Amino acid sequence: MKRLLLVVLSVVLTTGAVARAEEPERKPRSPKVIELEAMVIEGKVAKPQVFYVLGRSRVQYQNLKLQRVFVDRIVEGAKKNPF
Repeated sequence: MKRLLLVVLSVVLTTGAVARAEEPERKPRSPKVIELEAMVIEGKVAKPQVFYVLGRSRVQYQNLKLQRVFVDRIVEGAKKNPF
């Protein structure tokens, strides 16, 4: 039984080696090169344009009414030594 298994195993291994040796060698593939014809592209570059129109508005100013007089504080600050 062992002999039969050994014979079958050796036959399988030797035929596999012969089959591999008979295969032709594969050449490495060269990269595909695609040559294109020259192209001329003509056109205009689009520039963004924005128009924005504001409606007239009426501005009304009012006088400010001061409730406190700061003249005394300004005079005191001017009399003090700044340093």
